[in-house]
Amino acid sequence: MKKKQSKKHSFPRLWRAVSIVAFGILVSTGWNLWQLRQHVEAQLLALTKEKGALVEKQQKLQTEIERLNEPTYIEQLAREQLGLVRHGEITIAPKN
Repeated sequence: MKKKQSKKHSFPRLWRAVSIVAFGILVSTGWNLWQLRQHVEAQLLALTKEKGALVEKQQKLQTEIERLNEPTYIEQLAREQLGLVRHGEITIAPKN
């Protein structure tokens, strides 16, 4: 009769042990998933900021492209950066 009683008690012990191990695995997996989510959210925030900066830079470059297609702006750049003058004009430069 003792053998029957020990078998009765061994099944609940085994079930408790399996439950504890399963719970531990769930907690560990949950923790890993939470850490992964935090990492992904941080990367998403950084990439969103980078995207905003790149969109702003793209808009500035698009504006510059549009200005470079204007003859008056091209003339202004030629005069300021290259020192070019129109036919008949005289360049006056200050002495250093």
